Amino acid sequence: MLGMIASRWFSSSRLETETTQSSTELEQLRGLVTALNRSTAVIEFSLDGTIQSANENFLQTLGYSLAEIQGKHHRIFVDADYAQSPAYVEFWEKLRRGQLHSGQYKRIGKGGREVFIQASYNPVFDQSGKPIKVVKFATDVTELVHVQQKATQSLNMLENLPINIMFADRDLTIRYINRSSRTTLEKVQHLLPIPVDRILGANIDQFHKDPSHQRKLLADPRNLPVKAHFPLGPEMIDLMVHPIFDADQNYVGAMASWNIVTEQTALRSQAVQLGQVGQTVASNVNDMAAAMREASVNVNRTANLAAGAEKQVLATGDSIQQLTDSSSQIEDVIDLIRELADQTNLLALNATIEAARAGEAGRSFAVVAGEVKSLASETAKATHTIAERVSGIRANIESVVTATHEISSSVAEVSQNSNAVAAAIEEQTTIISGMKTTAEDLVQLSGQLQKL
Repeated sequence: MLGMIASRWFSSSRLETETTQSSTELEQLRGLVTALNRSTAVIEFSLDGTIQSANENFLQTLGYSLAEIQGKHHRIFVDADYAQSPAYVEFWEKLRRGQLHSGQYKRIGKGGREVFIQASYNPVFDQSGKPIKVVKFATDVTELVHVQQKATQSLNMLENLPINIMFADRDLTIRYINRSSRTTLEKVQHLLPIPVDRILGANIDQFHKDPSHQRKLLADPRNLPVKAHFPLGPEMIDLMVHPIFDADQNYVGAMASWNIVTEQTALRSQAVQLGQVGQTVASNVNDMAAAMREASVNVNRTANLAAGAEKQVLATGDSIQQLTDSSSQIEDVIDLIRELADQTNLLALNATIEAARAGEAGRSFAVVAGEVKSLASETAKATHTIAERVSGIRANIESVVTATHEISSSVAEVSQNSNAVAAAIEEQTTIISGMKTTAEDLVQLSGQLQKL
């Protein structure tokens, strides 16, 4: 029909001169031309590509006025590289030979704006069949092309995602699998009920022993999204299913993203065990910390007792030293008494001698001298006994002094050891605190691994 109209596309005056057509046909042709002008972008070219006329639809589509394009070449609507190419030259040569061109074309509108059109370039012939001009009928499909481009981009993204993607329609027929899915499925081909190259177009019922559950689940988009974890032979599969809607929000099918997670499942199990070990370690570390705190308290108490004992030993040493000094003073007194007793005994001996010389007159004096001598002897014996006892006391005091020094040294050593143990306990407490932190980190890491 467009070819017929194009062949008669000259002007209303030309239509009126078509004497071979009935008036009814002319009216019908005028009506078709009018309808095309309302709905279609139309432009006329001479055979060399010069623009002769264009209707309002075409001008609006490209953004020009007729004055801006009339008399110019068609190349103003194409990019510069294509305008200089052999393909563009061949394009117009074919039109001049009367060959029709049709298809989707990218054209450049005013201001460099890209416009996509679905068009046909129609050579118009005279009565002798010679091409005399070219009429183009076009429809603006820019928006449709942009939608298609976005769809193509989205499809390319899906195709190249490193995630396994599959889509099944409402009948659960698999309509799409991306490259990653095909690659992954090939690795488990031996576990599948059908070959990988036959999965596209297959129904998911073939993958389930009891398809009724899946059919019921996927029939209603309100059940989605849903996540599943199931075995496939020795492998474990993680699956997430989302509903897919069209532009009118009609449910058209379900998209599944899935992956083989056998190693991750094993890792999660190990992570659980790791967490349990971490909790056990943390519990034991807490017990150790409590024991260390108790030991620290006991050691500090021992150190305090040792310090008190050391003070008491020092005080005892001072008292014993005083006893030693007193013993020395007693010995001095005993020596003085012994010396006096010796002198008294000597005087008594002299008195006895003198009494003997005096005869009867000195007898009473001799008796007294004997008594004095006897007392001096007793005093000497008592002094000797006291001296021996004081000597024994002194020896005991010296033993006590020696023992006190040894006790003092031992107490000092205990105090030093207590301080060393306290320092070691403090260091161990720091280490245990680090162990506790590590154990807590281990439990936290286990929890993170289980979420993978």
